[in-house]
Formats: sequence, C-alpha cells, structure tokens
Amino acid sequence: MENALCILCIFVSHWHFLNALFTVEVPQPRYIVEYGSNVTMECRFRVNGQLKLQDLSVIWEKKEEHTKEVYKLHKGKENFNNQHSSYSGRVQLLKDKLQFGRSMLQVTSVKFTDAGTYLCLIGYEGADYKMITLQVKAPYRNITKRTVIVQRTAGQNEWELTCQSKGYPKAEVIWHNGEHQDFSDKANTSYETGTDQLYSVTSTLKTNTSINETFHCIFWNKEFKENTSAIFIIPDDTVDSQRINSRHYFATAGAALVLFGSSLLFMLWLEKIRTGRRTNNAAVKVIKLSTNEEEGDCREISPENEELENVRIEVT
Repeated sequence: MENALCILCIFVSHWHFLNALFTVEVPQPRYIVEYGSNVTMECRFRVNGQLKLQDLSVIWEKKEEHTKEVYKLHKGKENFNNQHSSYSGRVQLLKDKLQFGRSMLQVTSVKFTDAGTYLCLIGYEGADYKMITLQVKAPYRNITKRTVIVQRTAGQNEWELTCQSKGYPKAEVIWHNGEHQDFSDKANTSYETGTDQLYSVTSTLKTNTSINETFHCIFWNKEFKENTSAIFIIPDDTVDSQRINSRHYFATAGAALVLFGSSLLFMLWLEKIRTGRRTNNAAVKVIKLSTNEEEGDCREISPENEELENVRIEVT
C-alpha cells in the first residue's frame, strides 16, 4: 500500500510533466536468462544537464497478484524497508549510470520465481514508467541415453530406448527414425519436479527391428522454440552375431590353450620321473659273483666287500 501511495504522489505532484516533458523508455522490453545466471534490466529517462540526485526517485516492482517491491531509491536515498525478502541481497541499482539517465537494475542468481513483469518508475522533473518482461529458462542440454535388448528372436530383436534430461519449462519429447517417421505416440514419457523446480523428463520407446536403424530423441521447448536431441543407432543381427561369434572363438581358443598347457606339463612331469630313475640306476654298484666251484662258495664275500651297502647282486 505504501508503494502505491508513493507512486500516486509522484504522479500527482508531477502530472503536468507526464505527457509532454518527461518520458521513460526501455531499450529492451523482454529479457530471457538462464536459471542461476545474472541479469541487468534497464529503463532510461532524460537528464537535462547535471543530475540532481536529491530530486530523483527510482522504483522497481514485480507485478503479480501481490506486488513485490524489488528496489527503491527515494529522493536520492536507498530504502529497503519494504523490499520483498526473495530479493534481499540479490539486487542492486548501478548508481553510477544514473547521471546518464539509465536506471539499471542487476539481479543475481536468477530463480524461476523471478520470472514475470517488472515495473520501472522514474520520478525526476516529471514521472513516467514502463513495463519489462523477464523470462527464465533451463535448457535440456545434457541427455542421458540407454539402450537395452528386451527380447531376442530369430527374425528381429525388441529394443528399449531411453533418454533422460533436466530443464525448464516442461519440454515435449519427440521420437522419429532416420526416415523422419514419428514414433512419439508409441513412447512413454514421465515428468518429475524437484526442490529446484527443474523438470526431470524420462522418455522410453520400445521398437522391433533387425537392421541398422537410427532413432532421434528430441526435447522440444515450445515456449522458447528450442530443441536438444540425442541419436540412437541400433546394431543389426550381423553385428550382434559377430560379437557373439568372437566371444565363442576366444572362449574355444582359451579352452584349447589350457588343455595344451596341461598336457605339456604332464609330459614334462613324466620325463622328469624317468630321468630320475636312470640317474639312480647309474649310481648303483654291481658285483658279479661267479658260481664256479673252483672259485669257492658265493656266500664267501671278501672283507672289502662287506662294507658295501645296498648292493644288487647279479648272478652270471
């Protein structure tokens, strides 16, 4: 109410200047900014000679059901008593531009709730105002893709294509193939919103194909006439079977290599055992005892042979 009375007082006290001598202009009536960025909105007025700051009043308001005061400079002095809490610490007037007749309001860390219509009112040797529109967007830049084979058949496979992204405002998802045939009505699209007010959009399309088919998933922002797309290229059965055959080939080759290695190790083990036996036989001393009666009884062994142990006796 205080803002409305203040504006009314400015208009009444300077009414004779409104139509002819004093006007406010806007070089840009609409601003489109991205969520989280900064924006500087501007309105202009005429300054004759050097600016008398003590005679200047500047008011910025956001027009909606309940008007929000964004910024106020009254008679050259800033007044934040009635500033809406959502703009506290986020707005400033570039006062060094006032001497050039430029009322430039900077808003930082733009929110979706900042979108709307703003009133710029200037009181200086007259009074006038203009409206400015602020729009806030969050483009669907990053698209996550997922491709899954739902079912395999002899003739063709059933594929499930999914794309997901976040943005603002709500986007429509359009599907079409490489021949620009529309598949949007066959897709299932869901929307969720988080605390940041961004829309999380997920769209899934199921399709049967057995060839190298191309599909496009398009996020269409109707309000800002913007679109972002992702491309799906589905491999055909030949490519798929090549991958399968390659896996079978490497699996078979691996099994054969393991079998060959095992056989080689077994043969080396047998050869080692045989070599050990030949070495032991070569180390054994052999004493040949004659059975000739002239030489005596074979049980009569000379003393020097009694010390031999583990001797094998061969009968000749």
